Amino acid sequence: MKKQSTVNAIVVVLLLVTLVVPGMALAAPPQPSVHFWLTILHNNDGESQVVNAGSGLEDFGGAARFKAVVDAEKWDATHGSWTQRGAKRGVVMISSGDNFIASPEFNASLDKGVPFYDTIAMELIGYNAVNLGNHDFDFGPDVLADFIAGYTNPPPYLAANLDFGGEPRLQAYVDAGVIVPATILYDRGERIGVIGIDTPSLPFISSPRNVTVSDDLVNIVQGQIDKLQAMGVDKIILAAHLQTITGELALAEDLRGIDVIIAGGGDELLANPGDLLLPGDEALIWGAYPQIAFNADGQMVPVVTTSGEYRYVGKLVVGFDKAGRVVAIDEERSGPVRVATGDCNGYLPCDDAVEPDPVMQAMVVDPVEAYLSALGQAVIGVSEVDLDGLRGSVRTMETNEGNLIADALRWQAGELAASFGVPLPDVALQNGGGIRNNTIIEAGDITLLDTFDMLPFANFLSLVPGVPRAQF
Repeated sequence: MKKQSTVNAIVVVLLLVTLVVPGMALAAPPQPSVHFWLTILHNNDGESQVVNAGSGLEDFGGAARFKAVVDAEKWDATHGSWTQRGAKRGVVMISSGDNFIASPEFNASLDKGVPFYDTIAMELIGYNAVNLGNHDFDFGPDVLADFIAGYTNPPPYLAANLDFGGEPRLQAYVDAGVIVPATILYDRGERIGVIGIDTPSLPFISSPRNVTVSDDLVNIVQGQIDKLQAMGVDKIILAAHLQTITGELALAEDLRGIDVIIAGGGDELLANPGDLLLPGDEALIWGAYPQIAFNADGQMVPVVTTSGEYRYVGKLVVGFDKAGRVVAIDEERSGPVRVATGDCNGYLPCDDAVEPDPVMQAMVVDPVEAYLSALGQAVIGVSEVDLDGLRGSVRTMETNEGNLIADALRWQAGELAASFGVPLPDVALQNGGGIRNNTIIEAGDITLLDTFDMLPFANFLSLVPGVPRAQF
């Protein structure tokens, strides 16, 4: 009985302590310790827009300002004053594809020759890894090979689901270790694996010629993850170009060991309250930065992307524990970083404005801008009405700009028909997706620059005879 009384007394004392010091009973479980803070700087769909963000937004975007922002963010990632600190802090810069595109800007590169202006820009920016997107194949494998050839020291180009065996020039880069399925980056003694994949739709939406594409994405990516883990790499990033971020979010759920995914091809704008955006972009926000998925292990996977054309630098600050698991995201420091200069075209606030990088300005922006100016002064015709080439119009209905282009195709095919021994065409078709200017061209002069803006792709006319009337 005395023993039972002693036990009861101990219980009473413990209850009293709990009541007096409630924090002892309700203390939160210890938070995982961050061993390594990694700042992942990223962009996608740069698409040769090296000068600026376009009419009315001349103080935004552009490769020279983009590099200035990247340089500042790289310095801050490892040297800046943070409220959250881990044992180590590192930074990487990754592109998730569509690094150039048919456009008057890229035509400046084609006329110049190797090294292309876009290649110079990417080398000056300083990417650690570059994924391939569909538009990187729009001019065929040889132009992509020329693009890579322009580097003094090329970064790894990622393509885990592409086979280049049928294209000798690109296969040579595979053999040289430039085009790889995955790469390992080293920073502050840490190893970071980066895998890259392109859209399985590549043969249908671009011109890869003899480059073959696999759509077995889960098994291909998982195989690369397993190889990296077998080499002791425990922090793994996937750079994917699946055309819409929903594809990357779905893929994350089927993968084991993936930590971060950088999406590309969809131009989705992810942003949070308080983020500075380009004028008008507030209405384009797709969702929060980052999106959160959970992989097949049940681990959190941040999924990020940016609006393209060098308008934003994506910044994800993620914390890894000693086992390489994502245990924290610095939400205050993560998000899209706007690329702006001058007085931001009068839009306030503008305290994020940067000075353009002078080397990039001289080597890339100035010569491309001069090329565009010359095209803009070459008048080739006159329109008495405004021409509607807005993306929302040409992809959903008949427009006068689309009709003008179709009429021009029919005329040109008629001029060439006899020399090819084919009948005169009755009808010409122009797909809306190939009309790229996304503007209203005001009545007046039509210039060479307008034609490049309308139809930048190097497509060929095809004549199909004997189409049944019923098919129309």
